Amino acid sequence: MNSALAQWEEKESSTPNEEWAALQQVVHNTAKTYLDQPERKHQEWFDPNDQELQTLMSRRNQVHQRVLQTRSTRSTTAAYNDACRLLQKRTRALKSDWWERKAVELQRAVDRNNMKGFYI
Repeated sequence: MNSALAQWEEKESSTPNEEWAALQQVVHNTAKTYLDQPERKHQEWFDPNDQELQTLMSRRNQVHQRVLQTRSTRSTTAAYNDACRLLQKRTRALKSDWWERKAVELQRAVDRNNMKGFYI
């Protein structure tokens, strides 16, 4: 941090706006280096790295942008509804699969009379 701040102090800017922008960049980079990104807590069934899910979300967002940028027609609205429907179907399938695995895990704990495994 000290070296980045020293470089900022040595740098001569012509306007106050440029100085503020340079200082903002130094502070932002330093905070990112030392603090890093916060961990996002998702539901256990939600995998943000699932490629199919990412594809469906990006498709839905693209179609939504098209609906917002152009005037709404039947075809764009239908495409948006289809993209939403497919995304919702995939997320519900992921959640359902997770609940099924969780039920099997809980049943195993009950069968073994493992109360610690049941509640964790």
